Amino acid sequence: MTERVHIICHRESGGGKGKKVLFEAQRILTGFNVDYLTYYTDYATHAYSLAQSIVMRGHKPYTHKLLVIGGDGTLHEVVNALHQSNLNIPLTYIPAGTGNDFNRAWQNNKSIREIIETMIYARTAVKIPIFTYEESVTQSSGVILNSMGFGFDAETNYAASRLPFGNFLKKLGLGSLTYFFAIFTTLNKIKSFDVELLVDNKPIQIQNCNLLSIMNNPFFGGGIRLDNLCEPDKAEISILAVHDITAKGVIDLLPRILVTQTQHESPYTSRYTGQNIQIRLNKSIRGQVDGEDLTSIEADLTLGLSEFYFYL
Repeated sequence: MTERVHIICHRESGGGKGKKVLFEAQRILTGFNVDYLTYYTDYATHAYSLAQSIVMRGHKPYTHKLLVIGGDGTLHEVVNALHQSNLNIPLTYIPAGTGNDFNRAWQNNKSIREIIETMIYARTAVKIPIFTYEESVTQSSGVILNSMGFGFDAETNYAASRLPFGNFLKKLGLGSLTYFFAIFTTLNKIKSFDVELLVDNKPIQIQNCNLLSIMNNPFFGGGIRLDNLCEPDKAEISILAVHDITAKGVIDLLPRILVTQTQHESPYTSRYTGQNIQIRLNKSIRGQVDGEDLTSIEADLTLGLSEFYFYL
């Protein structure tokens, strides 16, 4: 039986939605007579350190649960902290961000009450595939829950976080529209780069690449199905490359991605899947992982499969 819930909450996620979701979650837990402690994130990477602190000092397996309220970035930090510390502690997640792609892929937009009831009463957690990465240039490593991208998707993600009316849309509950606006404001910033891939020991060269995305579910930017063939529960790494983009290519691809979901049939896309993948870029390109910006570098990545447990 659940005795206590440790809540990590990013209150300002989703333009302040985090606070409202937290209040409702606390109300439901009180109704179930479940004790809870709340920890607020105050800066970037704070969720990472909070997660480590909670499980090292006050978390009891089986009777204590760990609940994350925030966006995909907050969830990414907590999973990263636990995975890098080799702590196999199941998580519960209530979405309160702008994108909420993890929720869309795995929770089927369940209500807050449904998510909490699953956390309290489920006897076992669900094991889901995640990816790990090691980047040799910056000597960094971490996990990928939803996606890692370089090029146009990362530029779109960056632009979305800086739209002057972005916070206004979030407060109206229209935060996912920021990504659609950002797509069009970023079209004039499309860059090309070359990619060397090694997919399960098979070498692949991609020239004039404009977007390279490592996908663990189909979604990007709050519901845009970037890789319509990606299956979240399938333990494989999916790579989607968009290349040789011209004005004609943009006209071809945008309706395929946003409307017809036929991007895999476009001559401007290539898709690869594997269990172990190496990626090398020939120039410094902006990147993102689970919606969080990465330093622009000539990335040299090694990707692998792993797993994590959630109450879903």
